[in-house]
Amino acid sequence: MNFRNYYLGLLSIATILPFVPAATNSAHACAIVAPSTQVAISGDPSQVTQHNQINTSHDDDCFGNAAVGTNTQTAIGRGEITQNNQGDFSVKGEGYNQTGLTSPYIEVTPEIQLDIYSPAHNDQFLNHLYPQ
Repeated sequence: MNFRNYYLGLLSIATILPFVPAATNSAHACAIVAPSTQVAISGDPSQVTQHNQINTSHDDDCFGNAAVGTNTQTAIGRGEITQNNQGDFSVKGEGYNQTGLTSPYIEVTPEIQLDIYSPAHNDQFLNHLYPQ
C-alpha cells in the first residue's frame, strides 16, 4: 500500500467535505414559519370574533432563506371581543442566488384559536342568586 496516495486521497476528501452540504438541496431549505395563537376568555362566546390570515410566497430560485414570525393575542372581557391577525411572509432569491441551485420550500403556519367561556365574565350567570 502506498501511504502517500492514501493520505493524499484522505486530504482530497477532507478538502471537499465542507462543500458537500451546500450542494444538497435539503441543507439549505427556504422556510417560512409563522405560528399564530388567539385566545379569548369571555362570558359570551357568541360575541367573540377571531380572524387569522397568513399570506406566503417564494421564488423558484430561493436558496437557504427563512422568514419567521409569531403572533399571540389574548383577550379577557365581558363584551364583544375581536381579534385580527394578518401576516405577509416571503422568501426570495431575486437574482442574488448565483449558485444555480435551488432548495425545497417549507411552510409551517399553524393556527390556534381558543374561545373559552368564563362564567366569571358573564353578567347573567349569577343573576338568579341575587334578590330582585
